[in-house]
Amino acid sequence: MLTPLLLCLLVAAALAPFWRASGWTPRVIVTLACAGALGLGVWASPAPVAVTPHRPLEARDAGYVSSDSCRACHPGPHDSWHRSYHRTMTQLATPEAFAADFDGVEVTLWGQRYKFERRGDTLWVDMPDPNSSLSAPHRALTDAAAERAPRVERPVVMTTGSHHYQVLWVPLSLEEGEREVINLRIVYLIDDQRWIPRTAAFLRPPEIRQGTVAWAAVCIKCHATRGRPGYDGAADVVDFGIACESCHGPGEAHVARNQNPLRRFTSYLTEGPDDSVVNPVRLPHDRASYVCAQCHSLLSIPDADAYRQRGLPYHPGEDIHEHLPNLVGELLTETQRNERMWADGDLRVTGGEWVGMAGSRCFTEGELACTSCHSMHDSDPNDQLAAGMDGDDACASCHAPATYAAEAHTHHPARSSGSRCYNCHMPNTTYGLLKAVRSHRIDSPNVTRSLETRKPNACNLCHLDRTLAWTAEALTRWYGQATPKLTAEHRQVSEALALLLRGDAGQRALIAWAMGWGPAREASDLRWMAPYLTFTLNDPYDAVRIVGYRALKTLPGFTDFAFDPIAPEEQRIELASEIIPRWHERQGSDLEGLPPEVLIDPREGLMRGPITALLQRRDNRPVMLSE
Repeated sequence: MLTPLLLCLLVAAALAPFWRASGWTPRVIVTLACAGALGLGVWASPAPVAVTPHRPLEARDAGYVSSDSCRACHPGPHDSWHRSYHRTMTQLATPEAFAADFDGVEVTLWGQRYKFERRGDTLWVDMPDPNSSLSAPHRALTDAAAERAPRVERPVVMTTGSHHYQVLWVPLSLEEGEREVINLRIVYLIDDQRWIPRTAAFLRPPEIRQGTVAWAAVCIKCHATRGRPGYDGAADVVDFGIACESCHGPGEAHVARNQNPLRRFTSYLTEGPDDSVVNPVRLPHDRASYVCAQCHSLLSIPDADAYRQRGLPYHPGEDIHEHLPNLVGELLTETQRNERMWADGDLRVTGGEWVGMAGSRCFTEGELACTSCHSMHDSDPNDQLAAGMDGDDACASCHAPATYAAEAHTHHPARSSGSRCYNCHMPNTTYGLLKAVRSHRIDSPNVTRSLETRKPNACNLCHLDRTLAWTAEALTRWYGQATPKLTAEHRQVSEALALLLRGDAGQRALIAWAMGWGPAREASDLRWMAPYLTFTLNDPYDAVRIVGYRALKTLPGFTDFAFDPIAPEEQRIELASEIIPRWHERQGSDLEGLPPEVLIDPREGLMRGPITALLQRRDNRPVMLSE
């Protein structure tokens, strides 16, 4: 096959006699020639993947043509999208799609045993029969009892996730025509390079047992392009993963209009934007953000039957409210709202970032859009932040740096994390993926609001050893905020410590994560944290233990501490009991100057009375934060 460059030169040479007649320069001729080569699809498409009947199928209809049709004409944007985590959100199970080499791996967790084996390019798993009641994973299930469950073999046909953790999907059965896929009950933590039960990957009450879920029932809406769940597992998609037409809309008309490469590039030189396809960055700020809201919101689908047959009714560029009127959880039950939202309507769990932004004055009174900070093509795959938007540039485009970046406004050194706009106005108050994530409700720290909503405030998420009264006094002095009525605890105990000991599971997870977060570690005394993280390692919630252990390993003297957050309880208690003696041995003689608000006496150690009083008030209501 001719290389693209060679074909460009050959076409340019063929057009050379027309240079003078057309008035075009050789540079333009070469550009058009290369464009023609692209339009003819010279650049090789990805190798096709063998089709298996035991998974959702790919459909090209209703105006959708798939991302493969975009590559020839838009190689740069296609390549940058192809590197993104949106593209790899769901993948067919090729060897390249797996986060690790699972061949020959055997995993036993909570009475569940899985044996992986590669057969050619297909990964197979010997697993408990998901249809057997004996297969339900549970901490108390012994290996002997688990072995009584019938076993089956299944090919792994799809994966979800390639950033934090990865879920593997297998057919419900191997019967002819079976297309419904279900998840393995274990997930692979990519950074930790280990498997955990799927139940442990989410922050959910320990008494809830997680069974298998069907991909078409739970994931297809947001983890694929134009997914149609269908009936009885007969789902189909345009693309696995979030692809071009998820954001740009159906591309059939655009492809048809631009079949002729000369027409395409002459119009590019002479005409305005092509209205046969949607470009989100050219939309008004609200409609540009609706493109993201189709997944990153709490939308409720009004016509479930139509959705199963045709997918979401919304197309990029439209007013999403005309099709999906409920984007901020209006149809959630009171229990669901309490689980997913703080009292001010901001989200407690990741996945619905549009909800937070839509409640911000920057959006309602300004021109803020998701694309103000994020880009699918001009960004690092991690967080999809556009180039240069990992600092204050997005805010400074509207808020004059001379005023708002000055130390007179931030009251922190100019180059410190305390002067970064997002640390104060988008604090890490959202939980998901075993970590804390920035709120997208852009507002200012306010102690009264913290008391009303139970949401941690930015100041005390950074200054972990300071009280709520300390924060209130600073905000009154700096910005004239009214000081609310505060209790003795608010004046005497670090707010972060109080939330870690008496907060609910979501609050405990946020504070545990903050103890390992760089800016908080810079702003806080580290010497007091290790003994309190002992409580997170004995927490009844698996996710809190995982987050707490990760934070503990960042502290001096504990980088080598070995602990398994999902081990049986008696093993966890035994290992966790080593933390305080180790802390005394390595740091107990260096406690002078500790803030009294952390309830540690430099000579007597932990103040057990006040600590016990906080623990006795722990908020034990069930918390369900599943992204």
